[in-house]
Amino acid sequence: MTTLISFIIVLGFLVLIHELGHFLVAKKLDVKVEKFSIGFGPRLFAFTKGETEYMISAIPLGGYVKLMGEDPGEEVVNDPREFASRPVSHRMAIIIAGPLMNLLLTFVLLPLVFMMGVNLPAYIEKKVSVGWVMSDSPAEESGFKAGDVVHRIDGDDVENWEKAVTAFASNPGRRLSLQVEREGRLLDIYLTPRLMEGNGGGYAGLVHHMAPVIGGIRSGSPAAEAGLMAGDRIKSVSGESVDHWIGMSSRIKASEGKPVHLVIDRGRDEIQLTVTPEKDEASGNYIIGVSYSEAMVLKKFGFVEAIKEGMKRAVDLTVLTVGILKKLVTLDLSVKSLGGPIMIAQATGAAAQAGLSELLSLMAFISLQLGILNLLPIPVLDGGHVFFLLAELALRKPVSIKAREIAQQIGFAILITLMLVVSYNDIVRVFSF
Repeated sequence: MTTLISFIIVLGFLVLIHELGHFLVAKKLDVKVEKFSIGFGPRLFAFTKGETEYMISAIPLGGYVKLMGEDPGEEVVNDPREFASRPVSHRMAIIIAGPLMNLLLTFVLLPLVFMMGVNLPAYIEKKVSVGWVMSDSPAEESGFKAGDVVHRIDGDDVENWEKAVTAFASNPGRRLSLQVEREGRLLDIYLTPRLMEGNGGGYAGLVHHMAPVIGGIRSGSPAAEAGLMAGDRIKSVSGESVDHWIGMSSRIKASEGKPVHLVIDRGRDEIQLTVTPEKDEASGNYIIGVSYSEAMVLKKFGFVEAIKEGMKRAVDLTVLTVGILKKLVTLDLSVKSLGGPIMIAQATGAAAQAGLSELLSLMAFISLQLGILNLLPIPVLDGGHVFFLLAELALRKPVSIKAREIAQQIGFAILITLMLVVSYNDIVRVFSF
């Protein structure tokens, strides 16, 4: 229920901001606004104030502002307050105002997020020192070893794990050139991140240092019955030393259900325990019922620094979004990486449970994408209308109604196809877990 409610609130607010942009500029230019709707379909609630009908409609996946004389087939009565009667500059200002409001919201929210404080994994701002290389991963295939330090990716400096993870996630299927330090020597290693079906991002298989320290224990599990406790550091499994969580977990999985002997540091004491792993029905792996707890840090920023960091993050996200769109157009990125309403709802629900700062951060990111996507020159979208206006300037006359209707139909078909693709991706993701 939290997921659904937060999804409706976030999407409704972003649509409100978008349509408010159209509305305010139209009012400023004295163009008559007939309707202002949040959502599509049947009206749930409506009232009229002045000359405008305000409404909330049943389907919360969008909204619209209806201007007098806006539709191509609508009869033009040469009223000076008609949208169609206005100069191209006025019409373009009204259309662009919606996406610009979404973009502006991103640049307003992110500084606020940094002032409130952002929860970050403790390792994310540390140098990219590899603690583990996953088996059968692109990193293993490229020859990476534990202890390697990544300094550059495709010529760009990589000061921390956040930049490295972003580079891998945004380049699935693309060969990357990495400068790596190994035992004092600099090496050039090429790595091609693999597409992760679960979220559409790129996967490299490099893992940061994760000490084999128990963060949580499931009640009734073999670990609980054996007397393991949160905070225990596992030194060895059946005589084999372990210094990484994944190494410890791998040895337990390999036990095939046979008892394993653990040597544990607990405070100043060294304890030895025997645990019999059980088979996890969901994954098919042998486990003892312990979980890793990632160390997190809450980082708050002062007013000036928050504005600086928020603006920088907004610019970085803009570049990232535009880059992903470019790769989709050039077929360098699979459409499997796209997510739809279900994925957005899941992310929104998780962010809402994580706290206001996380929710605002996600809202800023979604708003940015809405703003950029709406500027694409696809009929039906705001960018498509801008394209027609630019054509009108070039031709010195409006594009014919028939041509616009055909283009609108094509644009609608494109959007429906895209919606089906992202919805299919969402369904596959849901049923793959």
